[in-house]
Amino acid sequence: MKRILVPTDLSELANRALPVAVRLARQYDADIFLVHYLPFAIVDPGLTEAPTAITTYLNDREEEVEAELTQLARHPDFQGVTIHPVVKRSDRGLFGMLIDQPADLIVMASHGSSGLEEWLFGSNAEHIVQQAHCPVLIIKEQSGPFDPTNAICAIDADDRLKSHPTWPFHLSDGVRQFVYVMTPTDGRVTDGIRQWMAEFAATKQITDYDLTIFADSNVPDGIIHFAESRGADLILLFTHQKSGLLHLVSGSVAEDVVNHATIPVLVMPVA
Repeated sequence: MKRILVPTDLSELANRALPVAVRLARQYDADIFLVHYLPFAIVDPGLTEAPTAITTYLNDREEEVEAELTQLARHPDFQGVTIHPVVKRSDRGLFGMLIDQPADLIVMASHGSSGLEEWLFGSNAEHIVQQAHCPVLIIKEQSGPFDPTNAICAIDADDRLKSHPTWPFHLSDGVRQFVYVMTPTDGRVTDGIRQWMAEFAATKQITDYDLTIFADSNVPDGIIHFAESRGADLILLFTHQKSGLLHLVSGSVAEDVVNHATIPVLVMPVA
């Protein structure tokens, strides 16, 4: 892991992700790219009819943001870590801009969303999880310092997980707790799930693990309820990214967990 991307709108919540990224960067000798998106599509003024005053204002704003990012990157607590302030203008929006940036990990903070807001807009974290091509670590507003020692991993017994890299960074006590959420409409046989888990563990060289088949009304709630019952401090899960009508109809387990969990969530995309 050499490139960690930290998107920020310079709010107090968003900036909570940076200390977590710094901790990981120190561990892996990685560079951090602290990225702020300016929601304006600016092109050469000579090719547009945009008033010069507007162009000047936006250029000044870019300089102000870059200065704020630089000041944040120079915080004494972050000494010894290379942090690159990046201000991006994009006509593809925040999410299009982020997925264009090469990264081994994205770290961001989120308060999630709920109710009508979630149905209409979702959260920034949700949209990034939908589109990112690398793991995304979501730091929650309610969570304390990031030092997980009691992680749980949700599985769906998809064979694609067996060939997927396990975790993007080392977890101090490893990952020993796995959960498969069994819903009322799930027709899988429990023996088959346990056999799949044994094969998965063998491919990942996991010798000491516990698999719980946890009954709940739906998968996202089951993952969150299981994590709460075990006092977990990190949820790990894989996401099979969808788009278009399929996503509109079925949604995504990862996005629902990201929106409603109160502890950090690490989401790993599977092709």
